[in-house]
Amino acid sequence: MTRWSDLSPEAQLALRMAYDKATGTMPGTCSLEDKIQRFSDWLAGQGVAYGAEDLPERYRPRG
Repeated sequence: MTRWSDLSPEAQLALRMAYDKATGTMPGTCSLEDKIQRFSDWLAGQGVAYGAEDLPERYRPRG
């Protein structure tokens, strides 16, 4: 698997756009954890690993 952080900004954007298109009919959620898990699961299907270290600083779990 390719790490999210190893992808170019253009490749990351293309994947975010593809994710939006692929999940456009899914019911929404307010849970940040659910949103991150859904994105991570979808990316895994694309051969990309996404974890807490890939989140913007303000969204990273504290602990």
